[in-house]
Amino acid sequence: GTVEGEGGAPPGGSPLRAAVKHTFQSTVALMRNPQGPPLDYSFLEIKVIEELREVMPRTGFRRQPPEMIEDETGAQVPNPLRDEWVAPPRDDLQVHGLKLGNNMLTSLPPVFNIIIREIMEKPRNLSWIDLSFNQLEEVPQVLASYHMLNVIYLHSNRIRKLNSAKCLTELPSLRSLTIHGNPCEQTKNYRLFCMGMFRTIKSLDFTCVTTIDREKAETFYSRHLRNKERIRNGD
Repeated sequence: GTVEGEGGAPPGGSPLRAAVKHTFQSTVALMRNPQGPPLDYSFLEIKVIEELREVMPRTGFRRQPPEMIEDETGAQVPNPLRDEWVAPPRDDLQVHGLKLGNNMLTSLPPVFNIIIREIMEKPRNLSWIDLSFNQLEEVPQVLASYHMLNVIYLHSNRIRKLNSAKCLTELPSLRSLTIHGNPCEQTKNYRLFCMGMFRTIKSLDFTCVTTIDREKAETFYSRHLRNKERIRNGD
């Protein structure tokens, strides 16, 4: 026979039973694809991304550091991080989040792609990143290649040109973006511009994007693009 509740709560059935089923499915999914805590490198006074090679995260399980590293003279020396490293509780634990907030980063150059491979087993699984409260002067272009990203925090930096965020518009999973607290927030019609550029996001600057917001933004942004095209063509 069929296990009761296996097909979900029928019309008029118990909502509690449906909730239990949902929880059970979520647990099963977690067991198949266990997700560990984010790597937390916040509040470490990091100035350049290469410094992640020299410090352990405050919390989270980074990839095992190499046994030997090069010193300033190019000689191979024991890696001091090796003794600090803590193995994850299970081999298949996956890291999807990276906290880099409250540091002193001024940019996120292409070497980020190398560094992230050194600290994460599966860097392409990166789904959220916190870069808030740094000194970034533009939206990091390098983030555009991480197609699983659905949450990006960029608030409270020094980003002046809102246009630099266009590199993130091709991210198919992006749902939540923060960019407030930057000079670019002073752009006229800032919120409409952002919602017009990012048509998949559900939250902007920690505020829900409503259906009405979306309709207004699409109308505004379409008009903006038409005007831009006319100017380009000299009309």
